[in-house]
Amino acid sequence: MGTATTVAEARALEQAGVDFICAQGAEAGGHRGTFDRDAEPALIGTLALVPQVADAVRVPVIAAGGVMDGRGFAAALALGASAVSLGTAFLGCPEAGTSGPYRAALREARDDSTVITRAFSGRAARGLANRFTREMSGEPLAPFPAQNALTREIRAAAAKAGDHGLLSLWAGQGAPLLREEPARELVARILREADAVIARL
Repeated sequence: MGTATTVAEARALEQAGVDFICAQGAEAGGHRGTFDRDAEPALIGTLALVPQVADAVRVPVIAAGGVMDGRGFAAALALGASAVSLGTAFLGCPEAGTSGPYRAALREARDDSTVITRAFSGRAARGLANRFTREMSGEPLAPFPAQNALTREIRAAAAKAGDHGLLSLWAGQGAPLLREEPARELVARILREADAVIARL
């Protein structure tokens, strides 16, 4: 499997022989799954990207980015995805090992809380804006992975001190929809919600 953030990347992955393509919309948290780690990310939203990728390739497409509940799951299927990939949705699960400061920041998330930043790793990634992303905005950065190594001790000390202002808080734009529940319950709820949405339609 490979991750595509554009139709061109999806076609290249198919030509390379992958079995599945994860179409990562701009809403997704964490590092952008683009091939060129130094390029500015295309930031095509999931709603626009998934159907275009599904039309462009013959292999199954997995939708990623902004899917937090059964509504998003049903929508992804309607767009042509065969499955969904969720990341941020699981950060509230006790099994995730999400630190206390990270959880506290997630509880405060709003629809406009995330930014694309290179500040922590040198590679474009979506996370919750905080003191570090604000103060490093526009500052010269080392390339990936050197920037990641340079910020490692800062992040470790911040985690130990409980300061989420200096942590890399990877999260997607759906973070305000996060629910804190065990992973098994989360998956079961999403499936129930998706069934209800599909039945209603």
